[in-house]
Amino acid sequence: MKNKIIVLVFIFIFDVNGAIINKNINIKSDSVEFIEQLNQISFQNNVEIDSDNIIIKADSAIYDNSEDLISFIGMPTTIKSEEVEVEFSGTAQKILFYNDEKIHLIGNAYMQYEGISISSELIIFNPKTGKLSSE
Repeated sequence: MKNKIIVLVFIFIFDVNGAIINKNINIKSDSVEFIEQLNQISFQNNVEIDSDNIIIKADSAIYDNSEDLISFIGMPTTIKSEEVEVEFSGTAQKILFYNDEKIHLIGNAYMQYEGISISSELIIFNPKTGKLSSE
């Protein structure tokens, strides 16, 4: 029961901040832990977030309420759009998801967007505007 409450808190936090992940979200992981002293929620092992907009798969994820940031870590971590208007997919060692809807793919980053393939150590992408940059 505790894990279900934590997931509901996580969903509420994302909904309030208006992130790309919306109300129709399913979060799966082998374990969930609320880390009160750090104001974080940790999802461990076989993490999968599935919403109307995106699917993200990772080994682990941490939502940091203080930073309004969720970090996905894996070998690799994958992200895929579920929207027809903004179709993209990518992989990286780490994906950072900010509350302003920017997505950072970090470490061996690869992304396909509108028929373009990009490889870099860092790819920054905003799925709402389509703005894309790499370093």
